[in-house]
Amino acid sequence: MLRIAVCDDIPRYTEDLANIIGSWSDVRGIHVQLKKFVSGEDLLFDLECAGDFAAVFMDIKLSGIDGAETAVRIRRQSSVVSIVFVSGYERCLKQMCRIYPFLYMEKPVSRKRAYEILDQIMEDHKVKYESYIFKYKHSTFNITLGEVLYFAREKRKIMVYLASGREYVFYEKLDTLENALADCSNRFIRIHQSFLVNDRHVEEFHPRYVVMRNGEMLPVSRKRRAVIRQSCMDILDAMMNRC
Repeated sequence: MLRIAVCDDIPRYTEDLANIIGSWSDVRGIHVQLKKFVSGEDLLFDLECAGDFAAVFMDIKLSGIDGAETAVRIRRQSSVVSIVFVSGYERCLKQMCRIYPFLYMEKPVSRKRAYEILDQIMEDHKVKYESYIFKYKHSTFNITLGEVLYFAREKRKIMVYLASGREYVFYEKLDTLENALADCSNRFIRIHQSFLVNDRHVEEFHPRYVVMRNGEMLPVSRKRRAVIRQSCMDILDAMMNRC
């Protein structure tokens, strides 16, 4: 099930988009729980009380707190919500997209464009909740791969570092782990013989090191620099395609 919010202070735009989302839900066979809001304040209150949405569609120009400020506040509460601006101000939207990982649709909403974005959100949803299971001593652990910053080799053990600050450990070879994760939706890149990083959590790419979202700097070996450079280009291309 996907929990989706639509926020616009003009009711007919809200209803039009809600109908398109309902149609997409029927065509794809995906259960959607849809909630409609007329202000950023109402949306934020619901988010606080009832938890994350998979996606939020909203106009930039709202009465009260505008869409841009609402999005910033949503991001403070959750990093997993897909935010889609629905507006007629294309130039402004493109500027916003360069700053934040947002998607956008122009008004009037195209059914084809809405379906493309909803399909993309569904794929992103799968990535965010993709999991990996491992055992350590007498316990079995199931972690969400989207939350993994990186895996690090320490002698015969693998250390797992999550965005939440939690850490895990298990016995495995890093080469074996790299192969096991190769077909996952989350992309892990080998930057060094001792580090396997989630490229979604790399904040800065440099020739000799990367900076993770938690501020950690991890070394890049010389023979891995070409791979890192290509990964950086792939991410930039993906961002531009989204914009």
